[in-house]
Amino acid sequence: MKLLLKIALPLFFCIPFFFSCKVVKPTYYFKNLGRDTIISEIFELNALKIKQGDELNITVTSLSKEEDAVFNNYLSPGLSIKEEGTSTGFLVAEDGNIVLHKIGKIKAGGLTRLELKAILEKNLLPYLKDPIVNVQFSNHKITIIGEVGKPQQLKMGNEKVSIIDLLAQSGNLTANAMVTDILIIREKESSTKEFKHINLEDHAVFNSPFYYLQPNDIVVVNPNEKKVEQELKRLKYQQVSAIFFQGLATALIIYQTFFRK
Repeated sequence: MKLLLKIALPLFFCIPFFFSCKVVKPTYYFKNLGRDTIISEIFELNALKIKQGDELNITVTSLSKEEDAVFNNYLSPGLSIKEEGTSTGFLVAEDGNIVLHKIGKIKAGGLTRLELKAILEKNLLPYLKDPIVNVQFSNHKITIIGEVGKPQQLKMGNEKVSIIDLLAQSGNLTANAMVTDILIIREKESSTKEFKHINLEDHAVFNSPFYYLQPNDIVVVNPNEKKVEQELKRLKYQQVSAIFFQGLATALIIYQTFFRK
């Protein structure tokens, strides 16, 4: 009995430690990718076209600092609020035009950001010395929810944001994430939505049109139900085992203290 008690006492205090330990299997991206591999992207990412209803952040820098301030603080028609410290907002009207200080109406609809940048820089030459224009979207966003470190909605200022970029900014996948089945919901024309499942263990995703995200995409990272179920069973087993062994150790202590002569 003394030997049993010597074993039970340390076990009583060590049980919580042992049952709190958890082995988490790592998550692998592009698991089937061979070593030292070169992949040529077949899918070509097209630059987004500016369209009606888009909001653009446009900033101007030149050697004419005072005039820069006038352009960058101009309030575009259709936008009633300009946040302090942000770029100037320009709403693309129904006719595809935006209105700039001194230049007036400029056709932005149907152009890419770089095409609009070149047109604005040319039109600003009579007013500014060596103007440089930066154009970004301010109303484009991407949403990520589910098994990631930080579910959130991110602004998409330019065209090239990959699924990997988004995951990195969102705290990566959790241990329970279904890495082989990431759902992307994409808005299409005529108020329809397209649902696409991608496998991040497969390097073929590099050639998917869904590798680079588009404005208003929703990325859903669902849990691996099998892994979650196994984890729940493991926790339940731990709890039952811990209660049993702690009860056994307590019974031995009581017996040794009060009943053994």
